[in-house]
Amino acid sequence: MILRIKILAFLLFCFCILEVNAQQTAEVSLFDQNLTYLNPAATGNQEALALSFFYRNNWTGMDGAPSTQFVSVHAPLKNPKVALGVMLEHESIGITNYTGIYFNYAYRFNLGPGKLSLGLKLGLNSGSQKYIDLREDDDQAFNENNRTFFVPDAGFGALYYSDMYWVSFSIPRFFGYKSDASGKYKMSHDISEYEYHFAGGGKIALPNEFSVEPSVQLVFSTAYPFSFSVNAMGLYKNSYKAGLGYRYKEAFIIMIGYNLTRQFSLGYSYDINIGSLSDYTSGSHEVNIQYKFGYKVNASNPRGF
Repeated sequence: MILRIKILAFLLFCFCILEVNAQQTAEVSLFDQNLTYLNPAATGNQEALALSFFYRNNWTGMDGAPSTQFVSVHAPLKNPKVALGVMLEHESIGITNYTGIYFNYAYRFNLGPGKLSLGLKLGLNSGSQKYIDLREDDDQAFNENNRTFFVPDAGFGALYYSDMYWVSFSIPRFFGYKSDASGKYKMSHDISEYEYHFAGGGKIALPNEFSVEPSVQLVFSTAYPFSFSVNAMGLYKNSYKAGLGYRYKEAFIIMIGYNLTRQFSLGYSYDINIGSLSDYTSGSHEVNIQYKFGYKVNASNPRGF
């Protein structure tokens, strides 16, 4: 009985958080490998038709903990200044599930040794909340409160990148959703709830075919706590990867990866929670898979961002 009460309280807590923070993006440890999720300006940055799959399971062992899946397909067009992409996202947290589909557009132009890209995404979110999941019995009162809603969304970003470094700024979501007095959901817009994502990284060559890829991410918002992450991934022969990361007051991160070919790469991260949740979860898992179908340019090394 006590366990059920704890689970119920946790699910309701997750629901309340999502109600208030409907614009908040999912946490990503391998953010440098999933820029299209956070920044539409990264569309086409592989200079090839690229397919990415991302899966994250937060707080393993806790019922109702957040889980996120993301698929992205993007490529530059015959006009190299333009790139297009499509993204599908699904997230579940507590009693709420939502699915989003987005279309990305990026305009890129040469600037110095690299490219500057400006991106825009437009999409639609479908959400559902099932209160019946909180009870073992089929209570009609709970069942009648189940809700499904559709709301539009949009985001903006800028990215400067070259073969050796990149700098990113984005606002992943402009719109959220809130319920009115009748309990129905509708689109909401509040500048104070914007998340401002700043990130950057690079590649430093070392002797004997070794290199290191440091990266950093900062997320600012007046509505949510400040987030700061720093990663460092070591590479050998541009194939074998291993590294460590740290998210401010939340987790230490272990990362590994492998580039099977110039086109196919795998990544995995494990978060060791150090915050208030460390006593209740064994950590968080993240998997990333990328495949490039063909290169528009004959790059010597596969780009990891």
